[in-house]
Amino acid sequence: MNYHDIPHSDAAGTAPADYGGDPVPQNSRDDNVSTIPASAPAESAIDISLMLFVAALCLAAMAYGFAAATYKLFPYQLFTNAKDAYHALREIEPDDLPPNVNALDKNAPPRPVIRTLSPAAGAEKLLVSGGPYEFMQRCPTFGCMAWVIDRQGNVLHSWEVDTDKLFAQIPNLAGKTKPENFYPSGIALTPDGGLVMAIQGRNTYPFQIGLVRIDRNGNVVWKHWNNSHHWIAVAADGTVYAPYREAIDGKTHFGGTAVETRCKANLGAEGIGVYAPDGKLLRRISLLDAVDKSDFSGLLYGLRSGCDPLHLNSIDIVTPAIAAKISGITAGDLLISLRELNTVAIIDGTDGHFKKVITGRSAAQHSPRFLPDGTALVLDNQGGRMAQGGSRVLRMDFNTGTSTTVFPQPGETAELPFFTKTAGHIEVSPDGARAMVVGKDPGRAFEIDVASGKALWSYRNSFDLAPYFAAKGIETPVTRAQMKMWGVYYVTDTQFKDAGLGSTAKP
Repeated sequence: MNYHDIPHSDAAGTAPADYGGDPVPQNSRDDNVSTIPASAPAESAIDISLMLFVAALCLAAMAYGFAAATYKLFPYQLFTNAKDAYHALREIEPDDLPPNVNALDKNAPPRPVIRTLSPAAGAEKLLVSGGPYEFMQRCPTFGCMAWVIDRQGNVLHSWEVDTDKLFAQIPNLAGKTKPENFYPSGIALTPDGGLVMAIQGRNTYPFQIGLVRIDRNGNVVWKHWNNSHHWIAVAADGTVYAPYREAIDGKTHFGGTAVETRCKANLGAEGIGVYAPDGKLLRRISLLDAVDKSDFSGLLYGLRSGCDPLHLNSIDIVTPAIAAKISGITAGDLLISLRELNTVAIIDGTDGHFKKVITGRSAAQHSPRFLPDGTALVLDNQGGRMAQGGSRVLRMDFNTGTSTTVFPQPGETAELPFFTKTAGHIEVSPDGARAMVVGKDPGRAFEIDVASGKALWSYRNSFDLAPYFAAKGIETPVTRAQMKMWGVYYVTDTQFKDAGLGSTAKP
């Protein structure tokens, strides 16, 4: 087993019992006040009519409360909004650190740690997703949005963006909107060496922010603040596919069925935006409309949140070679993950109607990715065995509707336990024999052999944030941090050369 680190040259009095005042002697009284004799008149007893009146008020209040909850009458929405606000406040994160910091840790390595676990590990270069003020030893002003490394961790190219300027004015956004609260989730390398990035927000509403394209030097080419989010896909011709969310009100039922939305306001109507390489919007595919028109209305009955019925989190594109492997599928169709429905589906690439659906085989899954034989790998976030961590990698067959576990195999110990409750990403190698599995919250990536499930290579994300603290004038005894991860992507030698990467590489 070989161990490698990213080279250091790249890192750098007691209270009174009553209400106060002088005590009053027990035998003192106002001589002008008469006491009530023991034989007081009957009217001093409790009036039964008053009791009945109070009981009637209580019953009426209970009846209205029941009706308000059942039929969403006033003040139902007021209490619902208060509940949502309470939960939103609880989810506010401290933002005195960059968005991808999991925790400060004096024992964290000062730079990512790479391990080669098997000679069968791949040799491709790798594109690593970063974020504002991350890896400032390399990108000293704003941090690296992403960088390319070889398998030993040598940095070959990086992208630094003026985030103060980029995130200065984002319309229709509430919350804490300072630049360090925005970060890239999904990214994709473009043929000319730039990046397309889906941007999300921390402590903002909504968290879905938009889509940005930068060139190989980090200059912004175009941007859309259109509530794009999660992971994106870029076709061979440069066409961009990105999840989007728009909030709608007044939708009481799904698809004309009796299934209630249980959401009176701000229901997430999600879909896919399709963009030309120059950023022009070509079309939008409404997935909520597609579900409404499908025969799968039962999927919407048991939702955790009626206001987040789909939670689209990734897209893959059907190529002609993949289309030949799956009956009823054509090139240009799209493979998607709908987290809240525990559903992976192939939809029509033009109007979004459902062609293939596998549901219930995974729990809160992310990132289905095609293999050369037409099956797909899926990161099953919460459907794995707790004894092995709780997350796993599934292989789904759309011709049979079945699934099998690829990682971890029985008796496996490498890279276990593995658990990423939310998020996470899978990238299939160019030859289809291997896959890179990324856990956001564990802050690590590892490559597996698809056939055996064996771990071949690993990357653990950590940095010394001393440059960030120095730039912000923050004094702290602990500067090292365990970091989150959003994605690691394969880059072939041909891609790297054709994109002109490395020409602006720093020492």
